Amino acid sequence: MLHALLVSLLAAASALRPRTVIVTGATGKTGQAVVKELLIDEATTIRCFVRNETKAKEVLPEHPRVRIGPVDLEDPENVVQRTLDGDADAVIWCATGLASDGSTLIDQISLPTLARALPKVSRDAPPNCVMLSSAAVTRPGWSSRKQKRFERSYDIPIVRLNPAGILGKKLNAEKKLSRATPAFCVVRPVGLNDDWPRGRPVFSQGDVAVGRSNREDVAAVLVAALDATDARGKTFELATLKGYAPPSSYDDAFGALAFSPSRRATQATYALVQQLLPGVEQDPTRLEMGRKDEAVDRGAVDRAKGAAATEREQAVAAGAAEGMKS
Repeated sequence: MLHALLVSLLAAASALRPRTVIVTGATGKTGQAVVKELLIDEATTIRCFVRNETKAKEVLPEHPRVRIGPVDLEDPENVVQRTLDGDADAVIWCATGLASDGSTLIDQISLPTLARALPKVSRDAPPNCVMLSSAAVTRPGWSSRKQKRFERSYDIPIVRLNPAGILGKKLNAEKKLSRATPAFCVVRPVGLNDDWPRGRPVFSQGDVAVGRSNREDVAAVLVAALDATDARGKTFELATLKGYAPPSSYDDAFGALAFSPSRRATQATYALVQQLLPGVEQDPTRLEMGRKDEAVDRGAVDRAKGAAATEREQAVAAGAAEGMKS
C-alpha cells in the first residue's frame, strides 16, 4: 500500500515538472521538424542525440531549451550512459541508417536499449517512446494470397525493390521496441514528400496505406502521441490529406485505433485509402521507383503490373541503400 502511494506521488511530481524529451536523428528533415514542434511547449526541454555536432549546430535552432550532444547509436552502452547522464522523460526516435556492419539498422541496435533506459511509467500513462517507422514494413513478408488481395499496396516501388532490405529491418526494430516496453507508439508514414503541402493527417491500420505525407504533419503527430494515453501500445500508418486543416486535437483519432486490427477492418481500410491517392489514375502499380503519380497521369510512366524493375529503378534503389550507411 505504502509502495503504491509512493509510486503515485512520484508520478504526480514528475508530471508537474518540465519534461525533457530526447530526439534521435534530430538533424534529419523529420527530426528537425520534431524539434521545432516540441519547442512550441514552453515546458519542454529537448535533448538532441546526434552523430555530427557541427551539422547539428548548423541546422538546429539555437535555443536555451535545445541541448545537443554526440551519441553513438551503434553502441548501446553509450546510449544508456548518455540517457542517464541527463534528465530524460521520453524519446521520439527519428534516427535510421545502416550500422557499420552494413546489414543492421541502428534502430534495431539502440532503440530498445534506449526505451528500457527511460524512467518507468504507470500503466495508464501515455507512451514515453514514440518511433518513426515506415508504412509497408510488413508487405515483403505477405503471403501470395495477401499480395493478390491487396495488390495496389503490394506491387509498388518501395516494396518491389526494398533497398537494403530496410522494410524488414524496420519491422524487426518495431518488434524489439514492443518487447522492451509497453509504453510505446509506432507511427508509419507513407511516402515522405518535401513538395507535399501540410494538411489533415489521416490514420489507418493494417499496413495497406499508400500516398504521401508531409513531414511537419508527421512531426506534429509524433509529438502529440507523447501526451495521448490512447496512443500507447498502438501502431498505425499516416498519410496527409491535402486541402484540409489539421485537427485541433488528435485524441479522437488515437482513440479510434485498435491494438490489433481485424482482417475485415484491413479490407475496408484498403478500399478507403486507395481513394485517397494523389493523381487521377489511382493506380500505384503503374509507378516506378522515384516517379510520382502525376507522371502516370501524364502518360510519362505506364508500368505493367508485375513487371521487373528497370535498370533505372535498380540504380535509384542502389543509391538509396548507399545513402543509408552511417
